[in-house]
Amino acid sequence: MKRLTYWESVSIGWRILWQAIGGFVLALFLSSMAVLGLLPELTRTGPSYWALVVPLVIAFVFSLFVMLPLVVRGLINASFGTFRLVVIRKEPCHSTI
Repeated sequence: MKRLTYWESVSIGWRILWQAIGGFVLALFLSSMAVLGLLPELTRTGPSYWALVVPLVIAFVFSLFVMLPLVVRGLINASFGTFRLVVIRKEPCHSTI
C-alpha cells in the first residue's frame, strides 16, 4: 500500500479544514442571529453568558452530529485526482479459548 505524498495530505487536510470549520462558523453565525432574534433583550442588558454559551453549544452540536458526518462522507465519495479514500472494514477476530 502506497503512502500519501505531502501535497496529497495537504489536499485532504484543506478539504476537512474549510468544510468542517466553515460549517462550524456558519452554524455559529446562524445560531447567534437566531438567539438575538428570539431574545432581543439580551442585547439591551449587560453582558449575558447565555448569549455566548447557547450559540456555541448549538454550533458545536450541529457541527459534530450533522456537518462532520457529511464532510467524512464527502471525503470518502470524492476523487482527489490521482487517488481516492477508501474505508476497509476488518472482520472481527473470533478467538476461542
